[in-house]
Amino acid sequence: MITIIDYLEKHNQDLPKKIFIQTESQSLTFEETYNKVNKLGLILNQFSEKSIISIMFDNSIEFIISYLGVMKSGKIVHIISPSISKKNFQKQIESCNPKLILSLNKFINEFKGIKSDIRFIDFYEFEKQNYSSKENHTSDIASLIYTSGTTSSPKGVPIKNSNVMFTTQNIVNVLGYNKSDIDVIPLSLSHSFGLGCLHTSLFIGSTLILHKNTINILDILNSIKENNATTFAAVPATLTSIVNNFPEKFVEKCSGLRLIITNSTKIPKDTIHKILQLVPNTKFATYYGLTEASRSTFIIFNENENKEESVGKFAPGVEIKIVKEKKNSKTGEIWIKGKNVIENYWNSEFGEKFVDGWLKTGDLGFLDLDGFLYLNGRNDHIINVGGEKINPEEIESIVKDLDSIEEAVAIGIKHHVFGQVVKLLVKKADNKEIESSEIIAHCKRNLERFKVPMEVEFVPNFPRTEHGKVIRFLLQEKNNGNS
Repeated sequence: MITIIDYLEKHNQDLPKKIFIQTESQSLTFEETYNKVNKLGLILNQFSEKSIISIMFDNSIEFIISYLGVMKSGKIVHIISPSISKKNFQKQIESCNPKLILSLNKFINEFKGIKSDIRFIDFYEFEKQNYSSKENHTSDIASLIYTSGTTSSPKGVPIKNSNVMFTTQNIVNVLGYNKSDIDVIPLSLSHSFGLGCLHTSLFIGSTLILHKNTINILDILNSIKENNATTFAAVPATLTSIVNNFPEKFVEKCSGLRLIITNSTKIPKDTIHKILQLVPNTKFATYYGLTEASRSTFIIFNENENKEESVGKFAPGVEIKIVKEKKNSKTGEIWIKGKNVIENYWNSEFGEKFVDGWLKTGDLGFLDLDGFLYLNGRNDHIINVGGEKINPEEIESIVKDLDSIEEAVAIGIKHHVFGQVVKLLVKKADNKEIESSEIIAHCKRNLERFKVPMEVEFVPNFPRTEHGKVIRFLLQEKNNGNS
């Protein structure tokens, strides 16, 4: 079985002195990376096959060495974001029962008191341990990642080496990555998007410029220019902020890029147009996927005019179908099948999500006549008003047409006659004012009557996952008296 680790070994032989990872403070060649990964893998041989080893790091060389070292040892690497809530942390640890958690003391001190029997160890202390030279047996499962839980409790996603290899090959083929690329990544490596970028750089032997986060956007733009970067991966919110606040800097620093790739949530149409206008010679792409089914579609916006609302066509070797509740409906649940799709959730939970190899995503969407996929929200979010099914994103889209609204979330709240009615939670744009009556009037002009919100509440912010997605079930619980 070929794994991503085999490519590290290949580049150690073919490109030993080439820089693989570069951060603000240090860099490692492929040879140096291989030696550190190999050493850590040998130390981890003290644990039995298919043991779970958790890692908790921010974006760092320590993350990459630990992640690859656990896989090199044939163990399963459980990835924990250091920004995880303590409640979620405890749930994950109880679910997968790791042999130990590799981390840094600054994170260990924050989390070690949550569960008394957790074995935490500092990365640099662990590196000093003796190691065994016994043979490693590659695990079929490479990693375990828990979903961010925007609609329910997080699910454990066991990702096989075969899933990783299939998906990475598609990324390389569709987007044209090559070993001369220099890839700027400010994405969390704890998330599928960032992790996929790491796999891609490792697969082709490019150089990865790793940033901890996007707090200082100007630093990232400078990094792109100074390092002669050819690719840049960022979430839509980062790209929107860049083109809205620093358009001249964006042109100055990013015109040399071959590719900009985004994902994790829908990108505003206006942002797409601005990027295509500001850097017309740079490919701009996005994809659709889940942790459970990474990179299921791709679209390169430059090559597909008037498809800005789409998330693209199926990736090579991936099948997608729309399962409709009503025959005359255009929209239905998105089901995915392919070698990028996991076989089941951890501990075989949520088995009803899999049918004959198909993953029932819970996402709603439709296919146009050209075979492009469009997203329309989620099953979990549907509001049922007296038997009428409402997609909240339709309401939210109408409301966000108002200049005074930065963000809006529609939820269903209990009602003694209709079962549910619509409540709208609104965050105003900075320095803007608007009355709830104005919002209701706007909705009445643009929506059917049963979709018009019964209630509007202004909020300062929305609860979000570490990746920026609104946690709807928390809003649902709070507004239905379950909190």
